[in-house]
Amino acid sequence: MNRPIALKELKAVFAEKLKACFRELGETDINRFVRLQWPVDAFDILKWLKQQTISVKTYWRDREGRFEIAGVDAADSVSGALVPEYHALMTRLKQFLTNADERVRYYGGMRFNRKHASDYRWQAFSSYHFTVPLYEVIRDGDRYYVACNILIRDEQDKSRVLQQALEVWERLDFETGATEVLPALVKRSDFPDKRQWRAHIDRALSAFDAGRLQKIVLARRTCMEFERELNPMELLWRLKLNNHRAYYFGFQYNDRIAFIGGTPEQLYRRQGDQLFTEAVAGTRRRGNNPEEDRRLEEDLLNSEKDVREHRYVVDSIGEALNALCVSVDVDTHLSVLKLSSLQHLRKIFRARLKKEQSDASVLSRLHPTPAVGGVPSERAMEEIEQIEGFDRGWYAGPVGWISHNNAEFAVGIRSALVYENALYLFSGAGIVKGSNPESEWEEIENKIAGFMSAIKQSRVSQTRQTA
Repeated sequence: MNRPIALKELKAVFAEKLKACFRELGETDINRFVRLQWPVDAFDILKWLKQQTISVKTYWRDREGRFEIAGVDAADSVSGALVPEYHALMTRLKQFLTNADERVRYYGGMRFNRKHASDYRWQAFSSYHFTVPLYEVIRDGDRYYVACNILIRDEQDKSRVLQQALEVWERLDFETGATEVLPALVKRSDFPDKRQWRAHIDRALSAFDAGRLQKIVLARRTCMEFERELNPMELLWRLKLNNHRAYYFGFQYNDRIAFIGGTPEQLYRRQGDQLFTEAVAGTRRRGNNPEEDRRLEEDLLNSEKDVREHRYVVDSIGEALNALCVSVDVDTHLSVLKLSSLQHLRKIFRARLKKEQSDASVLSRLHPTPAVGGVPSERAMEEIEQIEGFDRGWYAGPVGWISHNNAEFAVGIRSALVYENALYLFSGAGIVKGSNPESEWEEIENKIAGFMSAIKQSRVSQTRQTA
């Protein structure tokens, strides 16, 4: 069993282990990932990530908080401006994973819709972008590791590859950094505003009456402008303090430009041929005390409107899984997924994939679910583009990771685009017959509460420091 390396010893010790690893490489070690992983003492890995000066950063934490990874730089990246064909994309991701350590993962995401980016602020993300971090710090349960992934290509000089990796390693900072104060908030604007939102809901209700739609998810983009550029990972670190039951993610491909969030919604998890997914829809806030919380839970479980909205998601996922899988099991009773500030209706699916099916098949069948698109799906996607008036980008798109034999994707909701000194918060609401514009507006306000709390906490800290 390898002895954990103390952080104060890490810089020198790990560099020597990396050199030794390269000395052992043979002539056949080409076109594959080489991975070195070593245990280290415990530390706050997201706090570590936010103080690094390297511009390419990756963060992922699973919803149960069992596993998290913070990565810098890239051993390999796969991206494209063209709309991805899922099978071609997955074939490229699998190219170097076939013989790789199972711990080597591509992390990333893709656009909500299969259209080219119409907003310049999304261009850095392309239509899809997946990265294997060059360096990772990892928490797996209560164990911590530092790892290096290096892709050895046949045309590369191995000594030069090692030198480049060591140069990046020298730039990493393992000293404890101070908490950064977010810049002052200057302005907030909502698109659509309240008046436009009511018009959007009226248009959706008219589509229901005409029989064109049964459900549509409409979103709002809230722009928060600050006096100077934001550190995306500082904001993500603050966001993670608010809710311990979510997938947290951060994908930063340029300085001060990133897509971050904390989503409660799983798209799917695959372990070999075992597939797990869930239907999540319907929303109530959490109560201020146990009695109020139970009352709100009962109100959600007995709401005809919310149960109907959730049923659309259940039926859609069930239909997709029946086409993909040899067996499908689903909860018989509704449960409630409780988060720190919100609660949602949920049903869990467990299935076994057919041999010929793959992650490409699962993505093409499951995304977008009616929880972020609508019913019927294609018509709802068309209406969303016509009604909303802004580019969702990666908001509500699949975000996650894929390895040689496993994969996990979440739905990129409760998310935000950090673009220089602006924070664009995205939130949506499922609209069905009986929806009320005021209550739906309140719902999307509740859904950005985590971000608003993170911003408020920083402003309180700043006030205390200057007092």
